[in-house]
Amino acid sequence: MSTTTEAGKAQSIHGYGSNSYLWYVIILLTLASTLSMVDRLALNVMIEPIKRDLGGLTDTQFALIAGIAFTMFYTILSYPAGWIADRYNRRNLMAGGIMAWSVMTFLCGMAGSFWALFFARMGVGVGEATLGPAANSTLADYFKPGRLPLAIAIVSSAPFVGQGLTNIIGAPMVDYLESVPNVVLPLIGEVYSWQMVFISLGIPGVIIGLLVLNLREPARQGRLNQDSVGAPFSVLKAFVLERKLFFFLIFAAYLGLSIQGWGLFTWFVEFYIREHHWTKTEIGLTYGSIAMFIGILGAVTSGAVAGWMVGRGKVDAPIRIVMWGTCALIPLGILLWTVPDGWMGIAILVPVTWLMAMPSGLIMTTLQSICPNELRGQIIAFYLISVNFLAYTFAPLVPPIVSDYVFDSPEVKGISLALMSIFTYGGAAICLYLCLKHYRVALEKAKAWTEIRSDAV
Repeated sequence: MSTTTEAGKAQSIHGYGSNSYLWYVIILLTLASTLSMVDRLALNVMIEPIKRDLGGLTDTQFALIAGIAFTMFYTILSYPAGWIADRYNRRNLMAGGIMAWSVMTFLCGMAGSFWALFFARMGVGVGEATLGPAANSTLADYFKPGRLPLAIAIVSSAPFVGQGLTNIIGAPMVDYLESVPNVVLPLIGEVYSWQMVFISLGIPGVIIGLLVLNLREPARQGRLNQDSVGAPFSVLKAFVLERKLFFFLIFAAYLGLSIQGWGLFTWFVEFYIREHHWTKTEIGLTYGSIAMFIGILGAVTSGAVAGWMVGRGKVDAPIRIVMWGTCALIPLGILLWTVPDGWMGIAILVPVTWLMAMPSGLIMTTLQSICPNELRGQIIAFYLISVNFLAYTFAPLVPPIVSDYVFDSPEVKGISLALMSIFTYGGAAICLYLCLKHYRVALEKAKAWTEIRSDAV
């Protein structure tokens, strides 16, 4: 082996590889990802106050703010962010993005009209587009295949941590602010309850961004060409087309899972307020606790089990585990929205949350495991564009559209989401099963470059 390659390995191991530092990286990236989720999900506990204070918005108008306003620039800029992550310093990209979306979240708290909030949410999407490609590419350079699933699973538990914090802290905070006179801030003036929440969320991001800026950029592992810096779009296109059945099936499966998951994230609290007549604080604390603790357990245990299985030769474990969980979600997803008793629904929510938490980390492990270093950021961006754009856009929209225009009532979103479960989870389970053999073939092809990084941390 060449001296240059040996030096690169030594730098990766001795410069970046202590267990304490790796845990620090995981914790910090988890905090950053959690903040991004809180910024996205905070809207969901403030639906009625926002609709009221912005002149009586409809559910569909609110869904446009929660969906396409964010996803438009989030999607447009995901590929440029991935392209940059494959070529330049990923730490700087993440830090800049975190601080940018935090400023835009602060500006959401200044919005006084539908369009002002719509455009501010677009700005949040611009900043958040940077984190996914850069963070997952970075983690893949820190951890060898047997440890990568757990590392990514912890960071990918952020949607559930964020959902938990949003409901545990955000819902009671909104209830409290709704019960007292509007806050008057220096230089800003009087603000509504939901505006105060956004302003409060914008500040921590600057601190987290500065901490990320002080991380050490890891040496890149597993390149197709050790002398190359990134790869052009033509290489990405050829890579995807050579594995087109794998990408079609895995993206179709995760699109179904994501639409159903974000539909739940968006409408579950409001559904309990309208259907079961719980207060925002009651459902916020209950749902938030389940989302946080059960969601973390689901993500971490699935990552640990996948890593254990991969280490024992079950190389398709990241997809197989998600397939098993998705099959269980079909009946549970129907019952969750149709049982007559609120506490019975909460009992069903526990296994639903556990199973929903499994895919988020394992999809990143799946994609990173088949890609050379030069394409890791771009392939994550390709996933975000192909799956997350559609999921973020349509998940908030489909339930109110079905309720408003099919059932002609805003009170039947539970039935809409129960019907969606049949198609989204059923279709996802089929696609995952068909994808298994194509994933094994893709992993076999990936040995050409994964062997280069066999000694990585």
